[in-house]
Amino acid sequence: MAQHPSIPEPMTDAENVLRPTEDRSITRQDDARKPKEASLPDDIPKPKTTLDSDTKYLGYLMYGGLTNQFIAFENAAFVALKLNRTLILPPFITTNHDKDVTNQRWSEFFDLNRFTALSGIKTVEWHDIRPLSPEHVQIGNKQVRSHGRNNPWWPKLAENLTCHVTFGFGDAEDIHTTERNFLRQFLLKPRYVRPPLARRAAIEGEGDGDEEYEDEVGEGGDMDDRNQNGTPSGDAVSKKDNSKDDIFYLDQAVERFTGYKGQTVFLSHTYKLKDPNGPRSWKEAGQYMHFNAKVKDYALRIIRHRTPEFKETGKYIAMHLRRGDIWMKCRTKSAEQMMDCIPPLGHYAEMVDQAMNIEGKRLPVLVTTDSDSEEDFSTMARLGWRRLNHDLYTTEQELGIFGPAMVDAAILADADFMVGTKVSTMTRIAARRQVTWHGHEPLYPRTTTSWTPEK
Repeated sequence: MAQHPSIPEPMTDAENVLRPTEDRSITRQDDARKPKEASLPDDIPKPKTTLDSDTKYLGYLMYGGLTNQFIAFENAAFVALKLNRTLILPPFITTNHDKDVTNQRWSEFFDLNRFTALSGIKTVEWHDIRPLSPEHVQIGNKQVRSHGRNNPWWPKLAENLTCHVTFGFGDAEDIHTTERNFLRQFLLKPRYVRPPLARRAAIEGEGDGDEEYEDEVGEGGDMDDRNQNGTPSGDAVSKKDNSKDDIFYLDQAVERFTGYKGQTVFLSHTYKLKDPNGPRSWKEAGQYMHFNAKVKDYALRIIRHRTPEFKETGKYIAMHLRRGDIWMKCRTKSAEQMMDCIPPLGHYAEMVDQAMNIEGKRLPVLVTTDSDSEEDFSTMARLGWRRLNHDLYTTEQELGIFGPAMVDAAILADADFMVGTKVSTMTRIAARRQVTWHGHEPLYPRTTTSWTPEK
């Protein structure tokens, strides 16, 4: 008889069912009993970045949380496609979700071979072009935990990385903690330079627009945290100074580097790059980045376990209930505008009813959420919705620290009906997957206090 895959069951041992806050508390209490860091040998070779001499590359610094890093990837991939360059994928890394100073490859969650076959964009991962020894990993992690201080090994082993200032990041704008931690983990010291001149500048007699123009802006220091951000001293500005000719749009990035002869273009920022011509980065790159079999299989196991009726209907409703720190983006708004950020659960329930009316029968509802509100949990239970609580499952053990977020994203993407708020970037990406992959229109809760049902 064929052996069925293990189902992620809730942990029955109450001693093992710990919330993240409780787990961290125990960790802090046990810090004194932890063994000291392994001693390092006297002579550690520098890590090497190895690139194919016949290949031209485009790299970028990620930005913010996991969904924002996906959006940064889309924009970078679009530029790489237009420049016919191989895309260097940085790992997923974020201080918001990961307290253990780790990172995970894209290939742990996504099918990169399928992406290349569908999009025509070749990829490599930082882990492959810059492999790190256990000693390098130890030094990089210490650099993160110490905030760039009191780590004499790091400056000795770090390699300069030339970054082209984009959207002012590395110049008028500080890079994000996420990017900084990536650079520290991979022992990379950013050296920020101006991108090639725009062609309109060339017309004004400043060059032909194709030269490898590198006007140095700032170099990350060894110890000083502000310098390590790449933030220059003095009067250096770019974001608000048009004479510096910064890059704000996708097409600008493509135009500026079209004739660039350097082997690697490395953009300091891509998340905020604008595209007045619509979501081309999704259409030409993002839509082709599908979850790999491991993530999809695990998501299906969760769905079957939490919704036994799925075996009969084969359908479910997925909801992304955004709470958490979203209020910080809305705290200065009016009560009416707050509805756009944090719609009441009753408004979500209206969309669930609408989905069931369309389907003509009741469907199970799975909820992905960052809420920690007991009131929310009680309301969900009363409505019969099934909240996904990865603390009770083996998600992280099987898929790593970012596994829960990726499984949630996969469940949202493949639902028969998806409910969420437009303010959430996670919902917006899930909505695009719904429309493009399945032809399903997402359902958004109303954002007004008064409402007249359609006739």
